[in-house]
Amino acid sequence: MTRSFLRLAALGAALLMITALGVACGGTAAVEPEVQTAEQMQPADPEKPQAAMEGADPEKPQAPEQVMVPTATKIEGFAIGAVAESKAEPTAMPAPEGTIKRGGILNQVHRRSPLHFRLDVRSAIDETTSNAPIFNQLLSLQHPDFVRVGPDIAHTWEVNEASTQYTFQLHDNVVNHNGNPWTSADAKFTLELMTMETENRPPHDFLSVAGESTVESIEAPDETTVVINLKEPDGLLLARLGLQQYSMYTEADYDEMESLDTPIGTGPYYMESHQPGEKIEFRRHEDYFKEDLPYLDGIDLFIIRDVAAKLAAFEAQRLDYIMMGSSHGMFPENIDPMVDRHPGQITYFPGLHPVLRGIKWNWREEGPWQDKRVRQAINLAVNRDQLCEALPNCTMGDYLASTVYGKVKRDELAVRAGFAMPGPAKDAEIAQAKQLMVDAGYPDGFEVKALCRDIADYRDHLCPVAEFMLRDTLNIRMSLDVQESGAYVEKHNSADWLFESGASGSARVDHPYDWLDYPTFCGEPPVNNIIGYCNEALDNVLKEMRVNSDVEKLKVLADQAMEIFYDDVPYVPLFWPVRYPTHWNHVQNVPDERFSGQYSQARRLEYVWLDR
Repeated sequence: MTRSFLRLAALGAALLMITALGVACGGTAAVEPEVQTAEQMQPADPEKPQAAMEGADPEKPQAPEQVMVPTATKIEGFAIGAVAESKAEPTAMPAPEGTIKRGGILNQVHRRSPLHFRLDVRSAIDETTSNAPIFNQLLSLQHPDFVRVGPDIAHTWEVNEASTQYTFQLHDNVVNHNGNPWTSADAKFTLELMTMETENRPPHDFLSVAGESTVESIEAPDETTVVINLKEPDGLLLARLGLQQYSMYTEADYDEMESLDTPIGTGPYYMESHQPGEKIEFRRHEDYFKEDLPYLDGIDLFIIRDVAAKLAAFEAQRLDYIMMGSSHGMFPENIDPMVDRHPGQITYFPGLHPVLRGIKWNWREEGPWQDKRVRQAINLAVNRDQLCEALPNCTMGDYLASTVYGKVKRDELAVRAGFAMPGPAKDAEIAQAKQLMVDAGYPDGFEVKALCRDIADYRDHLCPVAEFMLRDTLNIRMSLDVQESGAYVEKHNSADWLFESGASGSARVDHPYDWLDYPTFCGEPPVNNIIGYCNEALDNVLKEMRVNSDVEKLKVLADQAMEIFYDDVPYVPLFWPVRYPTHWNHVQNVPDERFSGQYSQARRLEYVWLDR
């Protein structure tokens, strides 16, 4: 027996996409989206276009209703740090059919060109931003908040009782940017490709665990049906199918190497040109299978690294929209003056960027960090409250900063090692850290070269603050090795680094496996396990999480993982950053990026239009 659509009675809240992750550092509150139950998380009616409005022609996509939540809502009694009120309210939504202005080029900005256009090889924000307009997935996160899974190329789907067989019914009129048809055979090709080791990557971790494929077989019984048979249940499959890493390729137009730089997708826009380091031009896909979409004629994505230059270009209206993934270095302190000069014309809002910041070390290299006491000392010595006072976008939280699986209140966090409350309790932790360094044989600290990414949020904020804090408490002297993103990635992939202040895992789905898989699994190459950590006990807990979708069981497993984590300290979690998407109010139906993070279809911009 099968059940149509998402079998959410079993998957439950574990498949909620990023919801409220707010925890305290002081300041104005963040926004809490409506938390949806399993029953509420049904995909859109397949007989109606995605997000169509009541009373509208069901055959034509309409402007989706933009639900604007106030910017001052408590989350679990606490507030995100350094969050400012928007100075201008977004244009009222929804817009009735007939007011949508079709056409026009939307001008965006990003910090750098992608290293390539293959998300199965690398899916950091440089790649996701540039790929989103080009590709579809079987499923997608839904406009406007991008916390709900719904249809994309697949319009309906079924899951068997054992949660080991997923059957997707596909649209029958999908044509790629070269004019070639895309069918279930191409879905099969794409998914099978992800299970294999290829010329430039190991099996993709979305369809593998510890390097072994989770897929038994993939079938394409006809041109509009694809069936995924799993070896065992996968509590993350449906949620992850809505993420960009499952970008669908067309076998006839795919080449292992050429696809790195020449992306051919089925999405609303094709890439017309790419001038690395300068500009990417996307233009409307006239044969897009979603009728009357996209609204825009195209998108011009300008590459601007410097924060001041980005702000100047925006104020000169050379840019229309700065999305979450592009808003590095933009904080209320430098946005407010611009908003004040253009009253009622600009909107910005806080978005919790779910990529953890931390201090990590290369387990493949010898050094003081190989002694657990040194790792424990660093975790205890970091004063996270002071850190969040010093950094303009710091949100303190547990590694699992989740209202379902983690600790989100400041007093609850105090039970975790390193999160003692300010005052005598934190002083005691720092004293304990110093004694651990003595016991480990490093009473005078040590010197180490520390990798730091050449992006404003890291180079100008996190890295120097972390360096000062460790030098001040434990006399650990970090010589910062500041690297541009390409060299930074190369060092990671070759394990050519020792110590780092930077990104340490991400939260794409509110499921503990997805939050904790960063330091796993033993023996995996750097591209899958950057830090080279190995703890078989943690691996076993993670493997049990992956096949589980019962929320109460996952809570128990998450607690077990946390006990291992804070005892062995594979790396030190510090904080979660806040970003500030900013747009001129002539940009209509702006995606609400408060909770979508960097891994969503918000950047596809199918429904956005320009009212000018």
